[in-house]
Amino acid sequence: MNANFINNFFLTSSVVLYSVAFSFNTYAKDTSYLKGSEVGPRGKISKIGLENNLELYKFDEADSCVDNSTQIRTLITNLSKSGIVKVELFGKKNFMKKSGKLRRIRVPADSERVSLCINVPAPGEYALVSYHDKDGNRKLKKAWNLKPKEPYGVSNNPVIESLRLPRWAEASFYVPQEGIEVVINLVKP
Repeated sequence: MNANFINNFFLTSSVVLYSVAFSFNTYAKDTSYLKGSEVGPRGKISKIGLENNLELYKFDEADSCVDNSTQIRTLITNLSKSGIVKVELFGKKNFMKKSGKLRRIRVPADSERVSLCINVPAPGEYALVSYHDKDGNRKLKKAWNLKPKEPYGVSNNPVIESLRLPRWAEASFYVPQEGIEVVINLVKP
C-alpha cells in the first residue's frame, strides 16, 4: 500500500507539472512584432513606425525642439541607415540602472546622424546613454562578457577601455534653463 501511494503521488505530481508547463506555453504572451503590422505587442504602432516599418510607439517619440527651452538637443553620430536609435536620460540616482531611467526615446536610424530633443524636468545634472539597434528588435545585442555588440555611447563621449560601465562623473553634464546641445559619437564594437 505504501508503494501504491508513492506511485500515485508521483504520477499525479507529474501530470500537474506537465499541465502547468503546457498552459504557460499555450497562453504565453507573444512579444514578437510582424513588420508592417499596425499593432505591436505594446500597442498601436506610431505613424513614424509605420512609415519606417519599425516597432515604434507614440511613447517612444522624441520631444519637439524649441529654442531656449529646458531641453537637451542631441545629435547622435556614427550610424548606419537601418534600425532604431535608442537614447535614455538619467539623473545621478541609479545611473545606468533601469530604475534610474527618467526617459527613453527611440527613433529611426534613417541617416548617419540623427538629431532629437529631450525635455528635462528642471535645470540640473543629467547624462545620456545611447545605442544603435541595427536590426530594430528593441534589444541591445551583447557578447559573453556583456559588452555591447552594437554601436553604443554616452554623453561626453568618455573613452572606456576596460569592461566596466561609464561613471556618472564621466557622462554627466549640466542642463541650464535655456537648454544645451550634446553630441554622442557612437562607438562601434
